[in-house]
Amino acid sequence: MPLDASIAEECVRQGVYFGVEPHYLMAVAQLRSALPSDPARQGPFQLTQAEWDANRNDDDFDLHFTPAQISSPLRQCAVFALMANRAFDAFVKANNRNPSTKELYLQQFPGADTSGLQKALDDTAALVGPAADAVLDDPRAVSTLPNPDKPTSGPPVITPDPIPPTPGAGMLTLAMLQKHWPVPPAKAEIIQGMADTADVLTKLGINTPLRMAHFMAQISEETGSGRSMTENLNYSAENMMRVFPTRFPDLASTQGFVRNERAFGNKVYNGRMGNQMGTDDGFNFRGRGCLQITGRSNYDAIGKSVELDLVNNPDLVNAPHNVLLIAGTVFVKHGCLPECDRDNVVQVSARINLGHPLTTPQKINGLEERKKQLAIWQREFGL
Repeated sequence: MPLDASIAEECVRQGVYFGVEPHYLMAVAQLRSALPSDPARQGPFQLTQAEWDANRNDDDFDLHFTPAQISSPLRQCAVFALMANRAFDAFVKANNRNPSTKELYLQQFPGADTSGLQKALDDTAALVGPAADAVLDDPRAVSTLPNPDKPTSGPPVITPDPIPPTPGAGMLTLAMLQKHWPVPPAKAEIIQGMADTADVLTKLGINTPLRMAHFMAQISEETGSGRSMTENLNYSAENMMRVFPTRFPDLASTQGFVRNERAFGNKVYNGRMGNQMGTDDGFNFRGRGCLQITGRSNYDAIGKSVELDLVNNPDLVNAPHNVLLIAGTVFVKHGCLPECDRDNVVQVSARINLGHPLTTPQKINGLEERKKQLAIWQREFGL
């Protein structure tokens, strides 16, 4: 049976709050909901009363539920997220590394049957993006668990307190950036800002060496390793006709647009991606940042997610202290994390370059360079 949308959204909400991958929570809910009926277990996570009672109160996370509230599916999302957080911490302490999905599940349920775990991950993958959109784009959706039986408050707001990666494994450092994004052409203030705010990636769930390697590979290809943080619209006539043949079918059609970034940007981008005709939207909302967000509607949506007014202040995308927050948010919202965990560079690249999965890798711009960058960053993160 497909996972209920309200459960998927609550997995996102509680996953962010407790620093646990929401997709993992969804997959476990899907997997355990299909277990054989057992009167001793309840809810989507099939928790026993003993498991519930051992985890239903936590002062650090302001989590306080009653014994009877085990029957609330949404509260189970919160308690299970706390359980996963604790299991993750225990595994890291014992092994000095982050667990795989299977290892985390076995840390929570020693000796459990994991044969259906990958299928549960696959079956719930399509829920991640819509659930994240529903939660992260709505500032009202980050407060208490909605239920009419007057629960204790639960997490009052989303203020993630994730478990950091093992030192040296999965954490971006200034030395790494200076090595692979040399100054110049990369700007020193951008490199320093990225190093200073690297912890934001952990908070967003880009918190393992493999996820970091894929993320850095994509932003390295998109920006030329920090060379270009703003889309260059300074086109020659020949390049206009080659890249945008329908808009510039011949030499005469390029007149007035050659080396004229404002006019050219408005010509090629207005009338789509939320850009209005007869305005400077095409130029104002040209590609910026580590993942080159483009178009008024994308600036608006990402701005709401990160609580920045990017529509009225588009240059905030390139502010040194914002670049990782914005790029990491785009990366997660595009559904890249499950593909990172599968080490699937084609699908990660497709989601970044095209915005969706695909079956024809040839359509991905710069795929070979993305693969080369992935190899570089996998070595950097010890993979």
